[in-house]
Amino acid sequence: MIRARLRFEGDGAEAVARSLDPDNLPGMVVKVGVGEFEVVFSAERAGTVLATADDLITNVKIAEDLLNREVGT
Repeated sequence: MIRARLRFEGDGAEAVARSLDPDNLPGMVVKVGVGEFEVVFSAERAGTVLATADDLITNVKIAEDLLNREVGT
């Protein structure tokens, strides 16, 4: 089993973390703090871990872009 931990920091981190909730996989743990969140997940294969990390990073980028557009920054 390969385990990964991704940590994101910045303004709106809580809102970004919540926007990812519908895409969370079973066994994925999201810990939200003030101005940050962490996602922990695992898979049997390295390719699956890399693909999941890539999807998460892409979705975080999209959520941040939308949040910034809404706020007007």
